[in-house]
Amino acid sequence: MRSLHGHHHVWVMVEDWDRVGRLEYLLIANNDFVWPIWQFFKAHLMELSGEKVYAQGIGMLVDFIAARGHEFQGVEARTGFFQAFAGAVLFGTVRDGDDPTSLWWYPRSIRRTRKLLHSVCTVSDWLADKYEAIAINPFTRPATLSEQIAFWRRWNTKTASQLLSHLVGRKEAETKSKLARRDSLPRGQPPTPNTKSQFPGDRMRDLLLIGFATNVDDATLPIWERWNIRDILVTLLLHYGGLRVSEPFHLWVDDVFVTEEKPGIPVVLVHHPSDGKVHAPGGPPTNVTRAAYLRYHYNMSPLTLLTGKRHVGWKNSLLTRPAYNAFEVVWSSLNAAALFLQLYRIYIAHVRPVSLNHPFLLVTESGDPMAPEAFRKSRNRAVRKIGLRPSREEGTASHGHRHAYGHLLKKVGMSDKEIMVCMHHSSPQSQNDYTMPTVPEVHQAMRAMAEPVSTFDFHAEFAAG
Repeated sequence: MRSLHGHHHVWVMVEDWDRVGRLEYLLIANNDFVWPIWQFFKAHLMELSGEKVYAQGIGMLVDFIAARGHEFQGVEARTGFFQAFAGAVLFGTVRDGDDPTSLWWYPRSIRRTRKLLHSVCTVSDWLADKYEAIAINPFTRPATLSEQIAFWRRWNTKTASQLLSHLVGRKEAETKSKLARRDSLPRGQPPTPNTKSQFPGDRMRDLLLIGFATNVDDATLPIWERWNIRDILVTLLLHYGGLRVSEPFHLWVDDVFVTEEKPGIPVVLVHHPSDGKVHAPGGPPTNVTRAAYLRYHYNMSPLTLLTGKRHVGWKNSLLTRPAYNAFEVVWSSLNAAALFLQLYRIYIAHVRPVSLNHPFLLVTESGDPMAPEAFRKSRNRAVRKIGLRPSREEGTASHGHRHAYGHLLKKVGMSDKEIMVCMHHSSPQSQNDYTMPTVPEVHQAMRAMAEPVSTFDFHAEFAAG
């Protein structure tokens, strides 16, 4: 059982047997269980990674109440509580090397602070609605014009990507748009496009052939002993298939197959970890879900429900094969796809143990299902081996491959909807971070289209004047 600890609280993982042992966070404060918070998690069915942000925010609130709650017991002082809490989260509580609150919080980024405060406000709103409690930061202030504009931008963006947007209540939205929270959350600067967010395509050969080499100098050894075939397979899926780093690890052995139409190009189906349908390679889907199959045949849970280093995340991906509850990898390079198939066959024949008590494709040396963290460590070593530094800012972290994939799709002229399908986004707006032009590309475009303003020498004219 894993837990998150604070000065005056503990979060523990418990199994919810109403839902076949699904793990949930449960808060312990003042030596007692705080059941309403657990009910909030049960009602919202979030992933554990999402619950963790809420748990951290609520835990900080509990600690802050224990440390400074007595300062706001008066009726007039209560309205200042949330501002004080927000300030402590953003700026920290340490002053001149000392902390009278004993919280020892250090400053956080505006982005992180907004996430924590948003989680606290959301839980508080839910408690106020369900249990008639007093919301910590209610919607009681008339919204400013800029806040109303921001509300309608969010509302339009959200409804534009919903299939049943015509059913979304506009009258209710109009009412909400005119109210704002009593205390505004901290606002930061919008992110700017990163000029190095993509992994450099001209270094992929070095990464695959040199970075993942093990005994490459010994030509007498077979290929699977000279290279790390497993991690090369993952890297090919990330860079030429555009997968998120967590998605390859949900693959089962039979999720890779070929068809008669294209015998040299693999079809790779990434299924929803729980609701994906079981089927033979390339065969029709059955009515059996993967969660049910894992439970019945292996007494296992989907990797999304595991904790710690065994946990593998999952985003709300667009399932382009709805009958299978899966999406198909769209290869940006047929050569890379053919290489993947060759290495996949070598991996199955010589690397992955034959007799394993689970169907997952990618496994550790001990035969257990692999998780992203182990791959990141291996890949970081490979990146350093070719003289690069693993860095998200420089595009050399694992997510840089997905950025390179999305950028290539935009560069070759694909539409937003086509990119949405390739990158299995649930909304067309989601690929904006991946397809936004870099600053050097904007400069290049400006130079290509700009006409000379004048032919005279500015410096000479001003000197003469």
